[in-house]
Amino acid sequence: MKNIKKYISITFVAVIALATMVSCEDEDKFRFPPDLGNGGFVRFVDFPEFKAGADPLTANFSAVTEASNNNVTSYDLRVRGFFDGATVDTISFGSTTTFPFDVSFTGQDMADLFGVDIATFAANDQFKFFGSAVRNDGTVYDGESSSCDECPENPQSVEDTGSTGTWNGGNTADPIYDSGDNEYLLQAYRFTVKFSDPN
Repeated sequence: MKNIKKYISITFVAVIALATMVSCEDEDKFRFPPDLGNGGFVRFVDFPEFKAGADPLTANFSAVTEASNNNVTSYDLRVRGFFDGATVDTISFGSTTTFPFDVSFTGQDMADLFGVDIATFAANDQFKFFGSAVRNDGTVYDGESSSCDECPENPQSVEDTGSTGTWNGGNTADPIYDSGDNEYLLQAYRFTVKFSDPN
């Protein structure tokens, strides 16, 4: 019995000594999660209607963006057209160093931007937008060069393809949102506006 008490006492002393040594270690080595910073996140102020109307003559997309973390020094928006005769290149839609930033347009605005007659456009033509933001420390967040697995070759809205894809390691719809409780993320880095009837 004496030996059992002796072993229990030795074990108790060893545990106390080990706990003391571990608690003396530099606590900063074991921080989890590591210190995180706010990303340069540009979002829509309100959830816009991404179907601008089926008739390009009367089509209208209305949306405003904001930098929700107040740490974006510049935001650039490029667009690629998916219409008869469109090139595969993206062109500059606009840029800003202040927010909120209006990204609204009409069918005529897009005809002027692409240098075509508005009669070139037809119902179901699309415009895929790619945003790029620079955070105040110089970090760039770019929707055009982001990796997207299992996404359609020609970017289209989810309702057309039935596939959301995986963007930068996270599942995403176009636009990204959480439909569970209607709280929308509203990212303004990759989105598609289509000449189609919102009804």
